[in-house]
Amino acid sequence: MFIRNAAARKWLFGLLAFLAVGIGLYAFAFYGTIDSAQNSGFAENKADDHLPDLWYTFIWLHAISAGTALGIGWLQFIRKIRRRNPNVHRIVGYLYSAGIAVGGVTGLYVAWYADGGISGRIGFTALALVWLYTLFRGLKSIIVDRNQIEHSHWFIRNYALTCAAIMLRIYTPLADGLFGLDTNDSFAVIGWLCWMPNLLFAEMLISGRGQSRHRPIEL
Repeated sequence: MFIRNAAARKWLFGLLAFLAVGIGLYAFAFYGTIDSAQNSGFAENKADDHLPDLWYTFIWLHAISAGTALGIGWLQFIRKIRRRNPNVHRIVGYLYSAGIAVGGVTGLYVAWYADGGISGRIGFTALALVWLYTLFRGLKSIIVDRNQIEHSHWFIRNYALTCAAIMLRIYTPLADGLFGLDTNDSFAVIGWLCWMPNLLFAEMLISGRGQSRHRPIEL
C-alpha cells in the first residue's frame, strides 16, 4: 500500500506530525513531574486500584520518554533532513531511541496495571515487547549490519508502534462516546487495537514502496 499522490502524502504526514507533537506536548503538560503524574486524571481514575508508589514513578518516566519519542520521531522520515543535515538526523535518532528504550521498559511494568483485565494487560505488554524488539532490530541493522534499507524498514515499524499513543487517544473517547464503555471494559480490545493495525499498515507501506524506492540514509 503506497500513496502515490504527493499532495495526499504531504497532507497525511502533516496530520501525523501535528498529532504527534500535540500528544507529546500533552505528556509534558500533564506528566512533566512526578507530582503532576500523581495528580493527573488518569492516576486519579486508578486511585481505587491501590497502586504502589513505584507505579507513579514509572508512569511519569513512561509518559515523558514515550512522549518525547512520539513528538520527534516523525523528523526521521524527512528526506531533506537526512540528506542535508545528517547530524540532525543522527541526534534525533539517538534521542528517539533513548525514549523508546525507557518507554518500552517502563511500559512492561505499567502494562500489568492496565485496565481491560488480562486481555488489556497482555495487549499492552505485547506492544512494549514488540516496540523494544523493533528498536533493537532497527539499531542492529545500521550499527552492526550497516544495512540502510533494513534500518529504514525497522524504524517505520517502530514509529508505527509509537503512534499507538495517538490511536489510544482516539479510540478511548470513541468507545466512551459511542458505546458508553469505560477503560475497564474498552481496554480489553483497545490494548490490541491501538497498535496491531498500525503495524499492519507499516508492513503494507514497506511492501508497497519496495526496496528499490528507498533512498540510502546518510549517517
